[in-house]
Parts: sequence; C-alpha cells; structure tokens
Amino acid sequence: MEKENIHSTGNEPDETVLLKYIWETASDDERRQVEHWLGTSEERENVLLQLAAIDYALRTEKSLVSRNSEEAFRKVEKRITWTKRRRWTHRVAAAACFSGVLILSAAISYWTQKKAAGDVQIVTVQANAGMRTHFNLPDGSVAYLNSGSKLSYPLSYETKDRHVILTGEAYFKVMPDAGRPFVVSVANDRMRVKVLGTEFNLQAYPDDERIGTTLVSGSVLLEVGRKDEEIREIKLVPSEKAVFDLQSGNVSVRTVNTKYDTVWKEGRLMFKDHPLPQVLKQLSYFYNVKFEIQDSVINGYCFTGTFENKQLSQVLDYLKISSQIDYRIRNVASDDSRGAQYTTILLKKKE
Repeated sequence: MEKENIHSTGNEPDETVLLKYIWETASDDERRQVEHWLGTSEERENVLLQLAAIDYALRTEKSLVSRNSEEAFRKVEKRITWTKRRRWTHRVAAAACFSGVLILSAAISYWTQKKAAGDVQIVTVQANAGMRTHFNLPDGSVAYLNSGSKLSYPLSYETKDRHVILTGEAYFKVMPDAGRPFVVSVANDRMRVKVLGTEFNLQAYPDDERIGTTLVSGSVLLEVGRKDEEIREIKLVPSEKAVFDLQSGNVSVRTVNTKYDTVWKEGRLMFKDHPLPQVLKQLSYFYNVKFEIQDSVINGYCFTGTFENKQLSQVLDYLKISSQIDYRIRNVASDDSRGAQYTTILLKKKE
C-alpha cells in the first residue's frame, strides 16, 4: 500500500491484532479495540472481511485441510454484523485506509480449478483503479501491483515452477529457488518471464501494444512466442529493458535508468526528457484516466519532472505551466455497470 494512503492513529489496531480477532485468539481488550475501531466508521467492515478472505486464501493446503476457511470467514462476517447492529444500520461501503493492511487497495477473489491430480486453488489479487498495492506470494516473493492490474497464482506451489499470470503492471522481488523457476505469463501467454531470484518490473496492460520488462537485479530469461510456436529466448542483465512489440513480434533491448520504470511502487513518477505521449501513458495507468490529444503537435513535446503524492489536478496544472498545454476534464457520465469507465482528459496546445 502506498505511503500516502496510510492513515494511522494510536487507537487503531494493527494487522496483528486484526488477525488475532479473525482467528478468535484476541484478548478481551484487543477484541474491544477492534470492535470500537469498527464502530467508529461505517467503511471498515469490508476491510476486515477482505483481510479475512485473503488470510485464509493464502494459507497452505495443509492449513486449509485442518480448518474450514469458508466457515471461518463466515464467523468473522457474523461477528461484524453483530457489532454493526449495536452501532449503526447496515449499508454497503467502500474499504477505508488504515495502516499495515494490504487489502486496502486491492480486491481479492479466489476459486478452484479442477485438475486430474486434484483441486488447485487459484488466488487473484487486483489493485483498485487509481491505487497500488503489494503482498507476499506463497514462496515469500513480493509482488507490487500498479493501478488496475491483477495477478493470479496458485495457493501453494507444488509443481516444477512457480507460475503466475499478470495483466497490467507489477514489480517483483523474487525469492531464490534454483529448483523451481519463477515464471510470469503475460498477453495470453505470448510472453513469459523466467527468473530464479531477482527484482524486475513488468508492464503488460491489455490495451497496450508493447510489453516492457525492466531488470533491476539478477537475471531474467524472456520466452517470446506461444508454446506451440517457435520460441525465442532473450536474456537480460541488470539495467536492461526489453520491449516486445505485439504487432510486429520484434523485441528491442536497451540500457536504462531503472528508477524511472520502478518508482511508481513508491507513489512517485519520474521523467527526464520523456516524450509526452509516453508520459501521458504512465499518468493514465497511475491515475486511471484516459488522455485525448486534440493537437498533434503535442505528440512532439518532451517532459522532465517528478511527481510524488500529487493529485491529478496538480499534475495537470504543472503540465499546463511547463508544457504550454490547456486541458479540459470530461467526467464519466454513465455508471460503471457496463464495465470500466474512465475520466477523459482533453489536451490541446495553449493559445
């Protein structure tokens, strides 16, 4: 979770206390603390419910066998409902920010996929639009998800590799395991990134024609092409970035300053003489908006600047001053029942 989204007071329970409440091992004082925290805001019930869901989803299969996760989750739900009745009337609410809990900026679902050898439970974590999150994978690796991105992975790794599927952008800190490579599939398995233990950034949004892989440390092996096709292999070394063009099938590799591709996970964006269309693309992912350029001359502009914990309006005003660009915001007019809806920023040359 991003630092700017953390809201902490001395009376808020930390994640350890919340987990003890979920596991029914909290002391009377801790239980009262959690229930008081729930009662001070109508928005926090979903936070606890989602934390309960991800806690039980991420347990090993051995733990799952010894304890019914769904039953435990229902117990938490029942206790929250009982607490709500004492303090407020029922209402659906969005998750609120508080310190330490990853689920504040993510939605999680999990289901079972049938295989001949047994049931494989798959967890999918998705970062909410305009927000970022991070969490631990079953092997101890850490994944950071950018706005609107999602990652699917098995509840436990029992096969010859550690396989995950990414849609969007993620930064990975992979735990070393020479016997089981860590494999990330993107673009409907048109490309796979194989590592043993390393840190890298991978951007593969579904509406983008290019996939970018930036290696920070260690090494990665890119496999380009579906398994029923001829597969090309490209090995990267630290500070190299590979760009796979989905239309042409070409892969280009160049040396980069990795911080420009990775600081988003810290809530920052950095640009140095970046073409403005590239800047706008990063901003669109970071703030979950769409940009529409109305004067083609803007495509030739370059931009240098750093944004840290800035609201979109502040970023747009900075662009207006530094790049001589006027903008107009076209807000979403309809609800989101038909799918993802985006605020559109109309850009034109300042007169």
